[in-house]
Amino acid sequence: MRITKNTISGINFENEDARLLVLDIVTHTNAQIYYCDTDMEITIFIALKIREKAYKAEKKGERYSLSLSDSRHIPFRRPTRRFTPLKLLDA
Repeated sequence: MRITKNTISGINFENEDARLLVLDIVTHTNAQIYYCDTDMEITIFIALKIREKAYKAEKKGERYSLSLSDSRHIPFRRPTRRFTPLKLLDA
C-alpha cells in the first residue's frame, strides 16, 4: 500500500511524532513510500531518516521511493550501542 494522507491511518507508528513526520513527507514532497508489513512499526528514527532522504531528493529535483515491505530489510537502522570497557588508571 502506498502511504498517502488517506491511507496513513492504517499504519503502525511508534508515536504521534512519527506519524506527523511521515504525514509531512507525503504532503510536501514527491516521495513515494510503500508499506506492506502490517506488523512493522514506523519509529521516530525511521521517520526522521525517511524525511531527511525525501527532502534531500526534493532539493536535488529527484524522486525518492522507499518500500517498507519487511522490517528486517529497512535500509537504515538505529546504530547499535557499543560500549568500550573502561580502563583503570594506575594510582
